[in-house]
Amino acid sequence: MRRNTKFMLCRFYAFCFMVLVWAFPSQAEQDTLVISTIENSPLTKIIEIIMTQAYERIGIPIEIYPTSGNRSLVISSSGKVDGELVRIGAVKAHYPTLVQVPVPNMELKGVVYVRAADKDQIVTGNLAKLRVGYLEGIVQAEQFTQGFENLWAGQSEIELFRLLAAGRLDAVVSDQIDGALAIAELGLTNVVPLGRPFQVEPMFHYLHEKHAALAPQLAAVLADMRGSGELEKIVETTLEAMITGQGNPGAK
Repeated sequence: MRRNTKFMLCRFYAFCFMVLVWAFPSQAEQDTLVISTIENSPLTKIIEIIMTQAYERIGIPIEIYPTSGNRSLVISSSGKVDGELVRIGAVKAHYPTLVQVPVPNMELKGVVYVRAADKDQIVTGNLAKLRVGYLEGIVQAEQFTQGFENLWAGQSEIELFRLLAAGRLDAVVSDQIDGALAIAELGLTNVVPLGRPFQVEPMFHYLHEKHAALAPQLAAVLADMRGSGELEKIVETTLEAMITGQGNPGAK
């Protein structure tokens, strides 16, 4: 009888152990952070490489979750994911649950693109009355186009630049990297920047407040990458490879 009791207890403990294994992920799975970002943006592909390498240096793997620009902010600020890959500094004031890593991981150069034939007729001052497109969820573009009369919020840069090239939009508010890549991918020869960047904005990585303790570690890593020139090199080599269709050599 005593032997049967021991056998039953062993089976019970084994069952409890299996329940615990099923209920809780492995340590590696627990440590993986899910970071949301704006889908269909080549800019975020470059920063994904930068931040993946930054997280590797503090021993944490990350998983990138692309979604629409607005939804990305909703799920990152609510804690449904662990952070936001890259946003401008103004996000900090509007989403207090997002903790900014205070060293920039990129500079966003806002650029207005127009058809070459229209460049002499369009100036920044009359854009508000024209048909202007921008990528949905891009805070910099939304701020720049505030008060514009005829706006189109697109779901991808490719969509926007196709509409511009076809004459269905008069201008597209984008950035220097995404714009250059969209023009190259579509092989456009009739689309050009409208002068110099209208704004140069430092870009930052954000963590949900539950991971605030990681911000100083990531800031130190990014500062080291910037100081050594590594960050700039990743941007240059990855952008060149994306334009020439050679993949992402900056990725490990």
